[in-house]
Formats: sequence, C-alpha cells, structure tokens
Amino acid sequence: MFSFFKRTKIEPWEIEFLKAVFLKLSSELGSKLYRQVESGLLKGVMVGMGDIPNYVGFTYNSSFYNKFYEPIAENYKLSNISVKNGYSGKLLSVSVYVAFGMINGYSVDSEVSKYKFENLEIDASSIKKIFIGVGSNSKITSFLTDKERKFINEDDIYTTTIENKDYYHLKELEDGDFIGIDENNIVYRITHDPLEILPIDRNKLLEIIANVDR
Repeated sequence: MFSFFKRTKIEPWEIEFLKAVFLKLSSELGSKLYRQVESGLLKGVMVGMGDIPNYVGFTYNSSFYNKFYEPIAENYKLSNISVKNGYSGKLLSVSVYVAFGMINGYSVDSEVSKYKFENLEIDASSIKKIFIGVGSNSKITSFLTDKERKFINEDDIYTTTIENKDYYHLKELEDGDFIGIDENNIVYRITHDPLEILPIDRNKLLEIIANVDR
C-alpha cells in the first residue's frame, strides 16, 4: 500500500486529475463537481483514514463548505476511471467518492507501491456512478414494480454516461450489453458493439429481466 508520510497538502496532479475526470462526465454532474475544484473548496488531504484501501480524503476550505454541502444528497462513488501512473507507466484504476454533494476523496483500486497520475491519459469511457449507503438508488428502485425488483440486484444498479446522458444499469446481458433506465422511467437495451441505445416498451421490462438468467 502506498502512502505519503504525514502528507496534508494536495498535489497539483491530484487537482488536475479531478478536473480532467469531471470534464468527461455528463454536463450537469461534471460541471457541478468541476466548480467545486475550481472554486478552491479542497484545502488539503488526509491519508490512511478509514477502511478503504489506498484512500485519500479531502479537507475543505470552510468559506466554500456551505455553498456545496447538500445534507440530503445520496452518497456515491465514480469508479472504473483509468489513469496512467506517472512513475511506472502502467494504468491505474481509480474511484472518486462524493458525500453530501461534495468531493470526499479518491482511492487507487489497483495494487501499487508508488503513484502519481499522468493526467494527459485518462479514460473515463466506462465510468460507473455507484450509490453508497442506506437508501441507495431509491429514486430508480421507486420506478420498479414489486415483481420487477425480484429480478434486479440493487448492487448491480449504477449510472453510466453515454453520449452525455446518464443511464442506470439494471440488468447485464451478454457481451457487456445491458438493460438500462433513465430518470424519466424510459427503459433501453444498450449495446456496445456497435453502440446502440434502443428504447424498449416499458411494459415488457419484467418479461425481459425475468428471462435473462434462464
């Protein structure tokens, strides 16, 4: 496990990493998080805190705290972010955590002894927004009927951004294709090769997901 001994200062490459990732997100979410970094909300870091391996937490400038704090916002992490390690040249998998609407920290999910992010090479094309804690995905699960919920594992629900729009993953199909839903309760079959986003009759969702594992 890698740590900066008694480090409390944010490194410039951490700031640039966050900005680069947020610029690749859907416009609403990305611009909101980008503004936090740009405003100077992040004051320092805390290393080795909590039970998440390779986690670096952020401290805040108090003058900006109330501007971005959202007491009822759902907590989540943005995972599957790929960035080049400036020391080894190898790709790292990184997750960024958001709590109460604010950037909370990040973790390096790859096994690594030393790292810094090479921010010119960031791949967020497969990024997932995964909700954390009690009530996770409550908005999306509220769209589902009791029968539909029996065939959906809530741990499998996450957000992915495709062509600047967020879709919630509901059920995995073959070869990385999946059944998704948006915040307007419209259901889609989403394929990646070739990329297609095909609306599905909402009334047929139960039939489709019930037959996936058969």
